[in-house]
Amino acid sequence: MKKEKEKASKLFYSEFDVTVNITRVTKHAKNYDDACPLKWCIYHKKARKENNRIYYTTGVSLNKTDWDRYLDGSTAKAIIEIAKSLQNNFDAVIKPKVKDLAEKGTFTFDALSTKLTKSVGTDLKQSFRLKIQSLVSNDKIGNSVVYQCTLRSIEMFNAKDILFSEITPKWLEKYQRYMEQKGLRYSTIGMYLRTIRAIMNDAKNNDVISSALYPFGEGKFQIPIGEGRELAMEINDIKKIAEYDCPSKTIEMCRDLWIFSYLCNGANFGDILRFKFSDIKDGEIYFYRKKTKDTTKKKIEIVAPILPEMQSIIDKWGNAPTAKAYIFPFLNDCNTEIEYKKQIHNVIRLTNKNIKKVTSDLKLPDISTYNCRHSYTTILAKLRVPESYIDQATGHAPSTVTKGYIGKYNKKERIEYNSLLLWK
Repeated sequence: MKKEKEKASKLFYSEFDVTVNITRVTKHAKNYDDACPLKWCIYHKKARKENNRIYYTTGVSLNKTDWDRYLDGSTAKAIIEIAKSLQNNFDAVIKPKVKDLAEKGTFTFDALSTKLTKSVGTDLKQSFRLKIQSLVSNDKIGNSVVYQCTLRSIEMFNAKDILFSEITPKWLEKYQRYMEQKGLRYSTIGMYLRTIRAIMNDAKNNDVISSALYPFGEGKFQIPIGEGRELAMEINDIKKIAEYDCPSKTIEMCRDLWIFSYLCNGANFGDILRFKFSDIKDGEIYFYRKKTKDTTKKKIEIVAPILPEMQSIIDKWGNAPTAKAYIFPFLNDCNTEIEYKKQIHNVIRLTNKNIKKVTSDLKLPDISTYNCRHSYTTILAKLRVPESYIDQATGHAPSTVTKGYIGKYNKKERIEYNSLLLWK
């Protein structure tokens, strides 16, 4: 492939042996002209040659034509919006963080990664935007969506800039009442308020606000905890779902994916759609939960036996079995984390839509992909399966010291326990 232009408008910095540049990464593209991710390429002259550069995603992908239009300063509305977003990310996050470390002579890629996760602005909304940009830069796309949703909710509540000093227990109570009047579930309300608390924690830790102004905690604002909904299905209801005569191939595929998730230790769709045939060893799938892989020190490997019903679903809807192939085909054409997240979201939305058609026809309660994990754990618990096994199967750390001493269950035991989930 021919070499791309390297320097793009103002998005370039070079001082103290550190260079920042934006580049279009075509390495994994099937076709040079296709949409490829734009990334910040950060080069450190003093680093070892084989590790002297690192890439951070911008969250933007452009095909060759639009990339050239961007470099040439096109005035098309779509290109202007992309250029503005990239410029904001560069000016507010990337350049100041790199420059600060470079000027102090303390630049390392590890130090930069740490700095990029602690972006704090002068007010609440600006801090949200900086946090979102830093999460995108670190490929934390799922977390960035939570912050984006919270920011949209805050902007609907108050369109003006909000100083940190305005975030008082009284302000938080008013915001909570606003969300309640909008009909939001307490799980959503709690998520939005915890996200605000995370921003306030960053502000406090970076001395933007004092401990006296911090509005959360005992004697101040307490984040509400809603009562949990009944999310587990009974095995007789799962039997009805599994044996339902689906009126279309789409509904059948979504029903089968739901059943696969339930039987596969309740694994979430984000993990299942990333499974590859190389993850299968001796008839079992080995994986780590992506949700906790980057946030916990101890990585717990999950092992799920492939029951005949699961193999049947793989044979019906899966890719041809090659080592590098995904088990299911939904991510075949994805190249960036943003594309992965978008496609996973689309599959989850499609599944939720169609599994509700199944339960509606069967006159069962509405369910979604969330019910798979709860059904897996609840059914096994009711059948007196050891809690230590359920912990291992779902990737939970042992809840007691005693259970921490219990070794891994073997394949025979895993098949025996998971077979209890079957409805036949």
